[in-house]
Amino acid sequence: MPNPTPAAMDPAGEQYLLWFYNRGIWKGMHYRGVRILKAPTDLWNYQEIFAERRIDWVLETGTRHGGSALFFADLLELNGARGRVISIDVDPASNMLRAHPRIEFLVGDSASAEMAQRVRRLLPPERGPLFAILDSDHTKRHVLRELELLVPLLRREDYLVVEDTCVNGHPVRPEFGPGPYEALEEYLATHAGELVADAAREAKFGFTFAPCGYLIKT
Repeated sequence: MPNPTPAAMDPAGEQYLLWFYNRGIWKGMHYRGVRILKAPTDLWNYQEIFAERRIDWVLETGTRHGGSALFFADLLELNGARGRVISIDVDPASNMLRAHPRIEFLVGDSASAEMAQRVRRLLPPERGPLFAILDSDHTKRHVLRELELLVPLLRREDYLVVEDTCVNGHPVRPEFGPGPYEALEEYLATHAGELVADAAREAKFGFTFAPCGYLIKT
């Protein structure tokens, strides 16, 4: 698989992403009253992925306010899935969501070997397709460590989204420094053939917070 390239984004979509992101509109978004810091186009893509690929389990790093964990849990419920959302953060989740029967909140470092083992133990051997999304600490070092530890938990045809590859000038926040995009670039260069890009899904709405970050496990 070739390295990702930010040139793949539609020019008009890139301009809209810059406007949407820099105005901070995403910071004021909510799902069922809970903050959810996502692009609405990505959320629509996610629900289509869940339906089309019959997603059964979710692995999320970066719970934050809990809106996306709730969104994913509702999708599992609506689609009749058997599994749950495993959501990881260094801070405890919102008290409002802690008792949710479809969400397993884990507190700790999502880029630690210990956490990867906890996740492995929670995933049943007979599970169906899994959707993993990396959206915690956005530094390159952290995301690369997450990829190294968590991608091995994926099975063939499982789905992976690396969020916020748009930072560090792809095209937003050029001052950020090496982040998710650069981590993914290095991971793909050293793990050839492990993941394949879902370019059509990524490009569907013209802009995304995860450029080159929609991937399928081979």
